[in-house]
Amino acid sequence: MGKSAFKLTQSEVAQNVEKLKGFMAKEGLEAFYVSSFDPYLNEYVPMENCHRFYFTNFSGSVAEVLVPLKGRVKLYVDGRYWEQADIQVDANVVEVVKVRANKGLGTELLEDLEKLAPKKMGYEGDRTSLKFFQELEKRCPLHGYFAQELSTIVDFAKMPELAPIKHIPKEFRGSDTKQKLERAVKSSKHAYFVSAIDSLAWITNSRGYHLPNLSSFLGKALATHDKVFVFVDKSTPLDDSVKENTACEFFQMEPEKVEAKLQEIQDQYGLQSVDIDPGMLNVLDFNMLNKVFGSERLAESSGGLVEFHSIKDPEELAHMEDGFRRADKAIYNTIKWVKESLKAGEKVSELDLYNQTTIKYQEQGAVEQSFGTIAGAGANGSIIHYSEPKDDVILKEDDMVLLDSGGYFEGGFATDTTRTFMASDKDGNDEFKKIYTLVLKGTLNCQSSIFPEGTPGKVVDGFARLPLYRAGYDFRHGTGHGVGIHVHEGGARISPASDVPMKEGQVVSIEPGIYVPGFGGVRLENIAYVEKHPEHEGYLRFRPLVYIGFEPALIDHNLLNDDERMWLNEYEAECSRRGTSFQ
Repeated sequence: MGKSAFKLTQSEVAQNVEKLKGFMAKEGLEAFYVSSFDPYLNEYVPMENCHRFYFTNFSGSVAEVLVPLKGRVKLYVDGRYWEQADIQVDANVVEVVKVRANKGLGTELLEDLEKLAPKKMGYEGDRTSLKFFQELEKRCPLHGYFAQELSTIVDFAKMPELAPIKHIPKEFRGSDTKQKLERAVKSSKHAYFVSAIDSLAWITNSRGYHLPNLSSFLGKALATHDKVFVFVDKSTPLDDSVKENTACEFFQMEPEKVEAKLQEIQDQYGLQSVDIDPGMLNVLDFNMLNKVFGSERLAESSGGLVEFHSIKDPEELAHMEDGFRRADKAIYNTIKWVKESLKAGEKVSELDLYNQTTIKYQEQGAVEQSFGTIAGAGANGSIIHYSEPKDDVILKEDDMVLLDSGGYFEGGFATDTTRTFMASDKDGNDEFKKIYTLVLKGTLNCQSSIFPEGTPGKVVDGFARLPLYRAGYDFRHGTGHGVGIHVHEGGARISPASDVPMKEGQVVSIEPGIYVPGFGGVRLENIAYVEKHPEHEGYLRFRPLVYIGFEPALIDHNLLNDDERMWLNEYEAECSRRGTSFQ
């Protein structure tokens, strides 16, 4: 997550932990699982609605929490958040469990759970995925809480009113809902229960911007062969434009009334198979679906509709390309503003940079940022997802600065780009140049790679890491993720643990990095489209969607080989043509 105005003191967190343990003792629980999710199982959840935050004070987007009745709270974080978690938690209350890239957070938690062997563990049924619940129940007896019971012991903040849901004009989103249903739904007796909100936004061609940095809207749906039945809270406003989409019907109702409406639809359609995604379906909703359709009609489909919307159609790609052109200009103008401000003797803080980035995106027509901008100067650049830009950290002429940002434009597809640069026109020191150029080599090698169709993401990940390995460096995160309606989209993943196949039509990030705590960090992130190779049948390649020049003051050309110099020159030539090169 990005910069959040919602704060808790360490004392408040400690009190919340004690209240939870008191609740556990009263309920006969020896452990409690706390997820990072909201009831829609979103990755990016406002801290006000992230129950994990109330028991840890950790504000990163991804983590798992195990609360034993005795001892410290266990907070499980991946390599992106090791440094941030150490800074944010009270080590007397919370133990940070640092999970390596080749091992999932859930896997580590489950191993600890087996060692703890509680006689009974609690969990929140509306915030726990069916997939993880199935793993938890193999390890110990569970007791679910489905009626906001924790709100009786912890003062959770209220969420703001929601914006109206709007239908997106065709020029910004491609195929109509009816066409998408024809692709995804197999027959008149087949349906999808759509629980992932980016999939919901895609199939309905609607956006709501209901959560910070997300263009999607809060709701769930049943997608049949001819219509999408959408369920939103009764307080959710609907723009008149949603009526234009005759393939969608919206129901504004209390959550407890959804079951009866689903039963009406089932009585009408007689569905024989309803696909569910266990990773994006909470236990409460699974129980409801089980009552309506019966377990024999529910078919687990990992990823749900992601396999369809991770492959971009021509109209979607054209809009995304336009968005990245404007985002490129916003980032280029932001970096120029920093350098010109320092040259003029003006003070620029991290918070100034954070705010100015938003302004530059708005000047290009952005309606929202696609995640909280990461603006880390000097040593703060080593905090991979640095989320708290400071107004008292002033950029110095010899600072190296990491800027990771993205925006949403008319169609509600995310952009995402990272550049590391010198705050002034001064050359970086030798160590800055070394780590910057190594990361540049990783970006260029991966971006220029050629690979067979269906190659697992973990193979492509190696193209980015090899130049760093040769110099004794590595990074504690994946090389890339899918990009779509959400900045992190399933269906494509480039990491050491990814078996997800590379396919034509995917849009993915390429973002190697080097992070040295107390010194600084470098990340160079481009987004690329996966396309067929024009000469080699059965092979794929990347086509960059981002064209922002690299920092000349940080490149040691002696560290580049001939191929890398050629790739860099070709890339910079296109940046120069677009007016976004610093050379």
